[in-house]
Amino acid sequence: MRILVVDDNRLLATCLADHLISRGHQAVAAFDGHLAEIFCDRDGYDLVVIDMVLPEVDGVDLLERLRQKQHRCRAIIITGFSELHEKETERLSHLDVAAVLEKPFSFSDVDALVERATA
Repeated sequence: MRILVVDDNRLLATCLADHLISRGHQAVAAFDGHLAEIFCDRDGYDLVVIDMVLPEVDGVDLLERLRQKQHRCRAIIITGFSELHEKETERLSHLDVAAVLEKPFSFSDVDALVERATA
């Protein structure tokens, strides 16, 4: 599966992408919403794992842009702010978000959500 990991925390994005590669996926890390949008337009992905809070273009806005461009990839949102997740619940449901992953999380949490999002 082709997966794009989007997080402005470069270490987290790289670690998640490396982990997904070790699980047999093709994964790439992007460190901001603009770069992620370019990658999606150029390469297309089966799944995007997007941090909700990004500089300039936040994760939910990025997903809206991708949906407007008819990108039908599955999406998992990462957040460290449960109150932000609650505030955006309706918006996320309209964007067909497969799951929300709250920080802190483990790789086994990621694996379970990736498997469920792609089933």
